[in-house]
Amino acid sequence: MQWIPEPKPPTGGLAAEGFYKLLGRPRLDPLTVLVRETAQNSWDARLDGGRPVDFGIEGWILDDSERSALRNQVFVNAARARGTGLAQALSAPELVGIYITDRHTKGLSGPVQADQADPEGVYDWVDFVLNVGEANTQGHTGGTYGFGKTISYVVSSANAVVVHSRTVYKGQLQTRLIACAIGEKFSAGGKVFTGRHWWAIPQGDAPVPATGEDADRLAEAIGMPGFEGDETGTNILVIAPDLGGRRPEQAMRFIAESVTWHLWPKLMAKATTPPMIVEVMWNGQVVPIPRPEERPPLHGFAQAFRAIQEGAKVSQDIPGLKIEGIRCQRPKTLVGTLATVPLIHRDRVAVDDGHDPEDAETPRPAAAITGVCHHVALLRTPELVVDYLQGPPPPEGGTEWAGVFRAHDDQDGHFAAAEPPTHDSWNPELLPKSSGRTIVNVGLREIRTALENRWAQRNNSRHADATSTALIADELGHLLGPLEGRARGRHRKDVRRTPTGPAKPKVDFIHSGPIEVDGELATLARVSVVPGKLSGATRLHVAVAAALDGTSGDADLDPRLALIAARVGGQPEEISGLAGRLDLVWSSAPVEVELVVRRSADTTVLFDLEAEPVL
Repeated sequence: MQWIPEPKPPTGGLAAEGFYKLLGRPRLDPLTVLVRETAQNSWDARLDGGRPVDFGIEGWILDDSERSALRNQVFVNAARARGTGLAQALSAPELVGIYITDRHTKGLSGPVQADQADPEGVYDWVDFVLNVGEANTQGHTGGTYGFGKTISYVVSSANAVVVHSRTVYKGQLQTRLIACAIGEKFSAGGKVFTGRHWWAIPQGDAPVPATGEDADRLAEAIGMPGFEGDETGTNILVIAPDLGGRRPEQAMRFIAESVTWHLWPKLMAKATTPPMIVEVMWNGQVVPIPRPEERPPLHGFAQAFRAIQEGAKVSQDIPGLKIEGIRCQRPKTLVGTLATVPLIHRDRVAVDDGHDPEDAETPRPAAAITGVCHHVALLRTPELVVDYLQGPPPPEGGTEWAGVFRAHDDQDGHFAAAEPPTHDSWNPELLPKSSGRTIVNVGLREIRTALENRWAQRNNSRHADATSTALIADELGHLLGPLEGRARGRHRKDVRRTPTGPAKPKVDFIHSGPIEVDGELATLARVSVVPGKLSGATRLHVAVAAALDGTSGDADLDPRLALIAARVGGQPEEISGLAGRLDLVWSSAPVEVELVVRRSADTTVLFDLEAEPVL
């Protein structure tokens, strides 16, 4: 290979410094951006025919022969590539590489020079290797090759990568290999150079890749995975990656966790599309990637996503699931679908990804949500997680909730245009004043409104219907209708509302929240009982269960669950077990009742309260 620095064209062009600014300042860790962007590029390049995309990221300590091949056969004269750090990386005692691979994809096809026209309109090679920020116009894709490749250089401490691809070009299989680096602008021989560098075969002033057996020989020499038969796809080698202060094995676990949190929709089987196969390895050892259905709280997002995909088929299998359309009135259109589901909080899996929660100086964790989950995963047609939008937090530990919003396919272009280069948020301000900007704005507003309506804590008093029964799901802040006994749990039943009789007392919810009693977790609930007119005393029947989803509960879920204290009008009353009754004072004025229930850390309490007059 020969070193080919890019001369500044007479008409001007993008310098290396501008290349790095394309990504802006991502709020995500660079390794996470690397996972997101490269996986999405591979997904966009998938072949027709239903075979799953095979995507892999492997960290590897290069052996002496691989390092020698990089120095002497690929990055020849690396010391002349100013500002790249290549010479230092290639001469270091140890060299780590990250190999990113995909198979069952079309590879990087099209012409190898940017000024050549292709009759089929395919420019994947020049868009990935040569052009910057060239739009991917295939529709319903993750973004642009130009921006997606930038992160590969950012992650490399040497600012260098090697690209190896097999594709079909002009009806023939062709393998291509080129090395690239980004340094700093310099001048030599009376000419100015941009700071972009290639190691390739010179054709005039243009770099063209090594092809055929030469490309495969070089790829094998530097440790690239080979292609079998007529297999097509792409390999990228990131030279000397900056691991952000992590040890290599921690960095690869971080990458596996990033896959888990940001690619989980692609890992799930769908009716018409096979799941993406993703493998992460470190020095030949597989780094496990959990199934989203088995990793709290991602199991909640997976349930919501499956509900959006399959609709009514699964709605009865997911307790507390709610699916609703998000709409815009002007223009009148369906923006997308929102599904939310309540969860009992489960312990998180400890992952050594370099983060120490006790040390603020350690690298950030890979998990997008580290505390209680009260978030909605934002998706559009490519089904890469754009962001986790926060909603109202649960008012008490013990429960959480998760949701998914998927933009309608017809609105995909509007939401895509509202994304920054790293595709990790929706910002309507990026759009000009238009119906698209309105749709994105209204969509985000209506998502937040729906979340507030369902999950926000309500402090205002609400009373029960004619049956004088109130249920308080203390975590979810819901006041529910009466219960009927069914199976192991208790579930809501439909009630025909009738006018409240004058002698029927009412139960008003005031507050519920966590407390500690003798070092144990408990829930305190406060209600107001309004006696019915013309009645004498009022009797309050109390029962408790472990809340499942705000609409059902099961006492057997929590062996520690028990009523342990009660106060009526400030005076202590005896109560214990899972049910009891309290006789209130003879009064026509409201009486405040406090109830204390012992519980476990991973459950919450459902109160079943029924008031009746005592004549």
